[in-house]
Amino acid sequence: MIETEEVHNRQQETKDVYKPPLLAHWKTHPLQVVRFGLVGGVNTGLDLLALNALLLLLPTNRTWLILAYNVVAYSFGAFNSFLLNKYWTFRNKQSMSWHELTRFACTTFLGMVVNTMLVWVIRTFPHPFVQSITLWTNLSKVLAIIVSASISFLGMRLWVFVQKP
Repeated sequence: MIETEEVHNRQQETKDVYKPPLLAHWKTHPLQVVRFGLVGGVNTGLDLLALNALLLLLPTNRTWLILAYNVVAYSFGAFNSFLLNKYWTFRNKQSMSWHELTRFACTTFLGMVVNTMLVWVIRTFPHPFVQSITLWTNLSKVLAIIVSASISFLGMRLWVFVQKP
């Protein structure tokens, strides 16, 4: 009887252990990663479509202008990202709040800065195998998207769309 009481007390102690909010919500369902990837694919399509439309309509080789095009293109995907990730990927049923929008804007801004910096860094490397500046810009963009998507997922999963228990 005493042993059973000790086991019960130990079980109760482990239930009462404090879990920091970030770690309490860390459990990610594989389906969320799949949904995030699908939403990301749509956002990437919008992003690349907008970037190439700008390059086609307003051709340039100026780095600062290409970076400006990148920011505009990234913004197209960001708007779509908020709605689809909130309601579909993370199934967040809570009403939209200014805090959530602010956290999303911060996460998106960080992703955009990282994305744009990577496009700039990668574009500055000599590209002896790729003669087309448009193709090289697109390759730079795809590599930048891979990194910024990781930042976005972590930010949205752990900070933006965290549901209250």
